[in-house]
Amino acid sequence: MKLRTQGLVLPFLLLIICLFPTCKSDTPAGCGPVEFSRENTVTTRMLGAAVSFNPHLSKSSYDTYVVSQIIQTLSTIDPKTMEMVPQMIKKIPVVRTVAGGPYAGMLAYDFELYDDAAWDNGSPVTVNDVIFSLKIILHPLLPMVRRWSGYFEHLKAVEPDPANPKKFTVYFGKYYILALESFCQFPLYPAYSYDPDGLLAGIPLSDFIDKARIAQLAESNPNLKTWAEFFQLPKFANDKSAISGSGPYRLESLDVDQGCVLVKKQNWWGDRHVAQNPYTGAFPEKLAYRYMKDDVPVESLIRSGGLDIIPDLAPGRFLNLSKDSCLATRYDFVVQSVTAYGRVMLNHGNPALSDKRVRQALAHAINYDYLINTVYQGMAERIVGMVHPSKPFYARSIKPYNYDIQKAKSLLAAAGWTDSNGDGIADKMINGVSTKLRLEMLTAGSAVTQEAAKSMVTTARNAGIEIVKVETDITAYRDLMSKGKFEIAVNAAALFPGLVEFYQVYHTKSIGADNKANYSNPEVDALIEAIRTEPDDTKRNALYIRAQEKLYDDLPEIYLYVPKQRIIVSKRFDYVLSPNRPGYYEQYFRLNQ
Repeated sequence: MKLRTQGLVLPFLLLIICLFPTCKSDTPAGCGPVEFSRENTVTTRMLGAAVSFNPHLSKSSYDTYVVSQIIQTLSTIDPKTMEMVPQMIKKIPVVRTVAGGPYAGMLAYDFELYDDAAWDNGSPVTVNDVIFSLKIILHPLLPMVRRWSGYFEHLKAVEPDPANPKKFTVYFGKYYILALESFCQFPLYPAYSYDPDGLLAGIPLSDFIDKARIAQLAESNPNLKTWAEFFQLPKFANDKSAISGSGPYRLESLDVDQGCVLVKKQNWWGDRHVAQNPYTGAFPEKLAYRYMKDDVPVESLIRSGGLDIIPDLAPGRFLNLSKDSCLATRYDFVVQSVTAYGRVMLNHGNPALSDKRVRQALAHAINYDYLINTVYQGMAERIVGMVHPSKPFYARSIKPYNYDIQKAKSLLAAAGWTDSNGDGIADKMINGVSTKLRLEMLTAGSAVTQEAAKSMVTTARNAGIEIVKVETDITAYRDLMSKGKFEIAVNAAALFPGLVEFYQVYHTKSIGADNKANYSNPEVDALIEAIRTEPDDTKRNALYIRAQEKLYDDLPEIYLYVPKQRIIVSKRFDYVLSPNRPGYYEQYFRLNQ
């Protein structure tokens, strides 16, 4: 099976492909011969730094992308088909209904780990490690793992095979749209390293699954608190001697300001299965991640051949570089779909934003055409919800908010916000005090984000809304967002390639976790709950569309666009790109011979 998959390589770049790293061939005048490094290291530009290698406690997708090379999940996503494929298990299980016994009527999945799947110390990965990792997700004293709990609401038991510790069966009480996906894609930790004293071993998984029981134990059993404090030690985030997993790489170095380097493990177990299962492959000797926020030094490294994967370059710069015939001898310039969308998050806890009319006014005060055609240079499309337009349950019937300053002013006036003193900013009497409609917009990250935010500041002012752009570094941004300390924020969010789960982002019970908008609507809650447990595609699609209609009216966030992923990738590798975030599978890159 050949894993290479990529998007559109710009036609004018199909020039000269040199098949040998040290070969010299005819090149455009003034470019010089093409000479590729033989070093089997993939160097990737990252817009944000990976700072925590404990995936359950990280606050950033950059952490997640890198640490997945160290701490694995049972399955991964095929880069082309976007379907789940085995990674630590021999095959993806098929659901069955239990006919009899204590689990009669439940839905069951039978798993089998690879016989030689092993941890860094050589000990085998077993069902006990799976159970231990589930206890982490369900631990009541780890606030950051609350985002996982909703996915395991219907989990009832994990039953080991008494004759084989590599086999086990997972039981769910009822149908849930992401039951299998959730179980296959949570991080697996080695119990010997992350619980060396066995503090959680004496508490059965059934106690963790029972929310009332585990809450009671959190008060009465000191082992739960002791272990939670141990698990959150900084060493598990940044100490290469403490970070451990079953993946092909280990952490060699980490500099939160510069980046990190991972090194391929010797005699890694997955190498023995590549012929039968290409998804266990890991071919580069090193993976280097360079944290570089600004595009100017990135361009310098591109020209010197110092980077192999360059995502997230500003669209204008990307297009300009793609026209450079000398660079085309070294790099491919790829534009492809991506499972992500841009948004403006709105904190409903803010008094002004608690009024739907103000939120809708904001939505009408954005120049979407400018964002798509100028900021993104046409490499984006409008979106009306947290569903990719390629999905059959995308609400195509929704009429998007248009850029309409007069409509925005009318909505503000209906909410009591008018410009009473002629200074251009709407105001309102609140508790006897004249108050201006002033909102802070939290931003971080790419030049594209900053340019989009700047446009929104200008157009909102035309509608009478004063937006103050607050730019911060990505670390501070993550912290403020995780604590809900924002009014409005511009960012991007990844989309799961399969069925979409609204629960974590929009359900009332997720306030304080991933529902950062503090959004609550009983009707939407009911729709979300119905979607989660509806096995019929047609009925579920109708529920999805109804939920999108309500969300688009309520606006927990303003849906902006689905961008096209722009990736520059070195021709010295046979590479693997994908619509799945972050857009590339660096572990599958093979150095051209």
